[in-house]
Amino acid sequence: MSEEPFILDFDKNQHAVLEPNHDQLPFHFHSRLLYAFVPKDNIDDFLTKHPHKIIGAFDSISFQPNIYEVEINNEKLTLCQAPLGAPAAVQLLDWLISYGVKKVLAFGNAGALEDLPENAMLIPTRAIRDEGTSFHYMGPGRYIDLKSEYLSEVEKAVNEFGLEYDEITTWTTDGFFRETPKKVAQFRQLGAATVEMECAGMAACAQFRKIDFAQILFTADTLANMENYDERDWGSESHSAGLDIGSQVLAKIKE
Repeated sequence: MSEEPFILDFDKNQHAVLEPNHDQLPFHFHSRLLYAFVPKDNIDDFLTKHPHKIIGAFDSISFQPNIYEVEINNEKLTLCQAPLGAPAAVQLLDWLISYGVKKVLAFGNAGALEDLPENAMLIPTRAIRDEGTSFHYMGPGRYIDLKSEYLSEVEKAVNEFGLEYDEITTWTTDGFFRETPKKVAQFRQLGAATVEMECAGMAACAQFRKIDFAQILFTADTLANMENYDERDWGSESHSAGLDIGSQVLAKIKE
């Protein structure tokens, strides 16, 4: 009997016992989704500035976000708060895809592994798969490539706004409190500039469902000096900025 971990045994079957749209709810979301890893207060503040309405809701035992239609520069987008961690974030993302989402722009915070200032804007082009969720959506491997025509469109829009950013590799982990010195050094050596908990899983889900995905990250705490860890202000200044930047970028991209 094989002793290989089950997570390495990828099943290519496109159909699951429980499909994301199994409830057959009367929802149809706009194809462009801003998937926001920010507190609800920031989303509420953002909505006061833009025409919007509730177009759906997701119900789970511990997280029940509303799904919004928001109008940005006469363009209608879908906006949804995203939950922390790849399993929850991908479950909700897969559900949103099943009700019409086709172009996803996620944004949120990440820990800095290099000497980066707080709230610096970064765009991952590759994610290291140190989580479990991506292995349910694609075969085993160390990395997932995020480069695509859609990512180029996102970068073009960011450039048109005159915003500075760097392309990076990010390390996606399930173990927030298991970012040990050995692991930090290992993934920094593999080229990771940041650590977060969702990117690889979301990218794998998007590729499996054949939809477009990109993510913008803003630096929060820093692990660059492992002898002097600094949580800083957890990148809180980027929450509102991320909503503004992400929505403006997404509104520039064709459906």
